[in-house]
Amino acid sequence: MTKYECEIIKDLLPLYADGVASDASLEMVEHHLAECASCRNLLNECQQPVLVIPDEGKTSSGAGIDKAWGRVRRVVAVFMACIVFTASTIAYASYQAGRNMALRDPSFQQAKQMNLFTEVNQSKKLGPYTVAVDKILLDSARTTVFYNVEPRLEGDSNILINMVDDKGVHYDPRGGRGIQGKYFMYDLEPINLDAQQLTLSFNTGQMPGETLFEIPVDPTIVAQNTREFYPNLKKTIAPVEVALDRAVLGLSESIVFFRVRWPQDPSIAGVGIGLDPPMYTVMGPNGPTSAESRGSSTPPAPMIKEYGAFLPGHWADLIDETNGKRIKLNETRTQTDPVTGGITGTFHFEPVDPSARELKLTSPPLYLYLFPEQEQIMELYCPRQGEQALNGVFSYEAVTYILEKAAVENNQLICYFSFNGTGDKAPHYYRPEFRIKDQEFWQEHIRMEWLDDNQVKVSFPMPENDRVTLQLRSMGERLSKVDFELDTAR
Repeated sequence: MTKYECEIIKDLLPLYADGVASDASLEMVEHHLAECASCRNLLNECQQPVLVIPDEGKTSSGAGIDKAWGRVRRVVAVFMACIVFTASTIAYASYQAGRNMALRDPSFQQAKQMNLFTEVNQSKKLGPYTVAVDKILLDSARTTVFYNVEPRLEGDSNILINMVDDKGVHYDPRGGRGIQGKYFMYDLEPINLDAQQLTLSFNTGQMPGETLFEIPVDPTIVAQNTREFYPNLKKTIAPVEVALDRAVLGLSESIVFFRVRWPQDPSIAGVGIGLDPPMYTVMGPNGPTSAESRGSSTPPAPMIKEYGAFLPGHWADLIDETNGKRIKLNETRTQTDPVTGGITGTFHFEPVDPSARELKLTSPPLYLYLFPEQEQIMELYCPRQGEQALNGVFSYEAVTYILEKAAVENNQLICYFSFNGTGDKAPHYYRPEFRIKDQEFWQEHIRMEWLDDNQVKVSFPMPENDRVTLQLRSMGERLSKVDFELDTAR
């Protein structure tokens, strides 16, 4: 593996993450990802929203274009890739990734077929840049702005976006993505039905001034072609309750709103949604003292394997029973509820066919995390290179994890464990929550991979101190999935 190969893969990762890479590119990227942790971490960044703002009941004054996408470079090493595929293949894929994003993205096919985009086609100067807003989609699930920037954004350059309607209502950002630092899609909250005009403002945050786009709109046109309903369904997998409150079947996205609750029991450390670590709210005498929000994208199908970091069967599943179709899950967003201490969240699926009347939603598995009866910690010296043999034992009831070695890989601290005691249960029936204490601060693990039926690899940020504390904070036990039958005609 050479640095030139990594450079080529990094240029292809946005295409791979968006699902528009050619078969030859797909094969090359997957082969490289299997061996390169650095590029796997970069792929995780590519799959995260550009900006996610937790819903705290307040509006935001702007939306940033994340610098990670600002660093996405155009393909400069095409001639090196000729050993696998031709330069023309890369050039064509790169061109298609930037141009006509709305037309090639499956999420926007319904809106395209029904001609429901609001065409803008305005260009204005913003310092050294020309910002061109091509179109917007006023979906009931989200508002999406399609725009491009000339010259392309380089390095840490950002453009901030703010949106307000003629009634003075500001709309919070949800996130976005871009290709080549030039072509962008940006999502914001859906606008109110009484809005008649939107004002989009763009600024760099580094120079005075901004550029404004005044756009007449009629959100009722799209609203007539979308559906919103309130299932008000609840199911209990003792002691956890899962509730579905609302569903929005938009033209570009289908969103299901859910809640997870559990008793305020001191033995419960929290609940994890699928492969995510446990979430919990620390409640003080005057209310919550901590809160958390997360967003996770569904990994590409080839990365979901029996062993590894992305295990099969750990994501929400939506079936269109009317038409016999499975609807792709794009993202799961969760946040702690400061009122109840539970979790609220949304599943973001591809759009559902307008003819669908009956849907079946299967939740991802929930993990109930419990504190061990006795504190499980050990002190260890962090190797600065190579690996160090260890023998630390962590136990939870009949399950035992043995720390066999620690190593430094790709500027991360890696702990290798063997485990036993799961009996007839699958190896990932239990999910340990390990964390390290570095400079008086606890840090959660950033990745957990099952190597086989009896070995697990846990990655942490590289500590500052040579001496750290490793703790098994809690152990998650898998609960059964739950199914909900949804009648969209309700």
